[in-house]
Amino acid sequence: MVAGIVIMMIAGWRLLVGFFGVETNDPPVSTKFVKRSFEENHDHPEDKGNQQIFVPVIPGVTLPISHFAYYLIALLICGMIHEAGHAIAAETDDFKIRSAGIFLYILYPGAFVEFDIDALEGRDDRLTKLRVICAGVWHNAVTFLLIYLILSSGFFVIALSSTAWRSVDGSGVSVVSIEEDTPLFGHIKPSMLITKLDDFELTESLESWNSYLLERSKINLNPTGFCASKKDIISSLDCCEISGAHPYGNERDKSISCFKRIDRNKEEKVCLKTVPILVNVNEQRCLRDDDCVRESPICVLPYTPDGFPKPLRIYYKDVPWSEKEDKDQEKVLLFLGEFEDVWEIVQVSVIQPRWSWVPMWIPESLELVLR
Repeated sequence: MVAGIVIMMIAGWRLLVGFFGVETNDPPVSTKFVKRSFEENHDHPEDKGNQQIFVPVIPGVTLPISHFAYYLIALLICGMIHEAGHAIAAETDDFKIRSAGIFLYILYPGAFVEFDIDALEGRDDRLTKLRVICAGVWHNAVTFLLIYLILSSGFFVIALSSTAWRSVDGSGVSVVSIEEDTPLFGHIKPSMLITKLDDFELTESLESWNSYLLERSKINLNPTGFCASKKDIISSLDCCEISGAHPYGNERDKSISCFKRIDRNKEEKVCLKTVPILVNVNEQRCLRDDDCVRESPICVLPYTPDGFPKPLRIYYKDVPWSEKEDKDQEKVLLFLGEFEDVWEIVQVSVIQPRWSWVPMWIPESLELVLR
């Protein structure tokens, strides 16, 4: 009990520090919020040394409003398991169960068990008393360990993969949902498989997805250019006039973007049509001009100064039940903006439905309740 009070006091102090900015001697911590995702939360390494002992559940602050119903369901299940533990222990030691049930107090769901408390207090066997009193917490602890093993061992994904869903772990991430009224809505659809971001293969699925979109600066990639032709260069360099007033360049034709030549002897900037170069899976890649097999070749990379929106190539495959002949062929979609926005807009999973009639919300809901 004393330990519990101490933990609550420390956690309360940490919460006050977080909300009101109370000064401490702890090193500064990044204040960037991270959205809860379906399978796992992405932890920033710099935050690990300053995590709270527990996080209070505040709808809309520490718990997304969309997850509140799942939290109440989990709370009810935990309460029922807790009270079932008391009931089993009481019945085992011959204490009569008077009543049991569940209740709803405003929004709080709970469960209860009533047994002969006078008979329990009249027992001389302290071990029996302790067993009945602690049975609820014991059952909750065992439940936590079982759920932890199910989720951390991958058994949850394996179990679903033997039913109407399949695991895409190791080959990419499956799209769960896309926020409406965003640039990607309607272009990327639920259950599509995203296999690659730029030239970064999503071989570790969720970990790769999170790392590239949130910590791209820490990933070392050898830049590989795109083949183009000098004949396609736009005479004006307005597209390369990137500033706060013109974050996408000062070119009126928004289908034209700024590129830089990556040949070590030529570091000039040029304006070219964006789609034929970046939105083409079969576009020839290069490290220098001589690698390109075309007339008047140049090897280029998209150019954007630091702090401005950058192009992101999203490679994907169509849904498994698509009747298109090219459903298994990789396609590419170009997004121009902050990479973190893609992470916020697109919710992904390692579970993909096998057929169109299989709902995606079932594994998502089960995962959220278990967590």
